[in-house]
Amino acid sequence: MNSKLTSLRAFKTLIMSCDSVIRTRYIKSVAPSFFEVFFAYQKVSPVREDDLTVLKEILSIQRLLLSNCLPNTHIHMIRLIVPVLISVLGSAGHAHCLAEITYLTQTYPAEVRTMFGNQPHLKQQLETAIRSSAAKAQAQATPSRLSSSNVISAAPKIALKMDFSNFK
Repeated sequence: MNSKLTSLRAFKTLIMSCDSVIRTRYIKSVAPSFFEVFFAYQKVSPVREDDLTVLKEILSIQRLLLSNCLPNTHIHMIRLIVPVLISVLGSAGHAHCLAEITYLTQTYPAEVRTMFGNQPHLKQQLETAIRSSAAKAQAQATPSRLSSSNVISAAPKIALKMDFSNFK
């Protein structure tokens, strides 16, 4: 198993199971290294399939960290998290990052609104990524519809010898 993944899972286990005092000290000591790994995804574009498991684990830890931090620090965490999520959109982690942005928007609407208000370029990048993914999904769906209609029209037809139009 990947050493990053093992370390992240150990970090997650400690966050979930420790006493709050120990958890807070541990988070304060490990968080800089954790965010360093997380910020590396902002520089790597596009995210590869083999990094996807690590990214999923990081995103689940992000949720835990957000739920454990004080409400007045949510905006600071969101300002750290969202730019990285937006930079990963369009790669292998697109669906997971989009789901995480949706979760953050629904769970912390005021904080996300404030962040997008202060950084309109991030909002534009997010909208562009959503539009391009919708266009890709529509382009992929269109050929499949055509092929399914061809299958229906290619079905064999049986010519009936008797006319059943007046049958009641």
